[in-house]
Amino acid sequence: MPKVSVFAILVQIGPVVNVLLASAILSMIYGAIGALNQTKIKRLLAYSGIGHMGFVLFGVTIGSFESIQASLIYMIIYVIMSICSFSIILTLGLSKNLIVEFSGLSRRHPVMAVTLAFTFLSTAGIPPLAGFFSKWLVLLCGISSQYYLTSIIAVLCSVIAGVYYVRIVKIIYFQAESSLLI
Repeated sequence: MPKVSVFAILVQIGPVVNVLLASAILSMIYGAIGALNQTKIKRLLAYSGIGHMGFVLFGVTIGSFESIQASLIYMIIYVIMSICSFSIILTLGLSKNLIVEFSGLSRRHPVMAVTLAFTFLSTAGIPPLAGFFSKWLVLLCGISSQYYLTSIIAVLCSVIAGVYYVRIVKIIYFQAESSLLI
């Protein structure tokens, strides 16, 4: 909810382009790089959230009607994906909240594993999932408004984010049970 209220405030006061653009770029970079070495799932999702808010801020920075719409769509899809991923993580009742605890999830809870995998892949922006289209809309507005460098940085940060989300999906499906679970 705080992210949604900040989005509403930023749209109301109008973009202060240089400050918002720098904040958007730094958020995307800090979120993507900060999540790379995390071993706890909630920390990873927190850093990822910082990166996602960078995407939303990028759309607000552009300031056109279409870019604000794209940011709002991105925000809605991100909130839905966050609710889905956190509800599954809390339902699983992980003892230490480590990413390695997802190993063997596809054999223990196949429906939750599929749902969590699709949620993470969508959050990473893998086509043809909803997260991809929301990122695409923001980037399309960035390109059409001639924010080329920022759009390239956003794509690179999205690729970095894809690495850790695909790594989690790999652990869910292809890693044997962890000795931490015993």
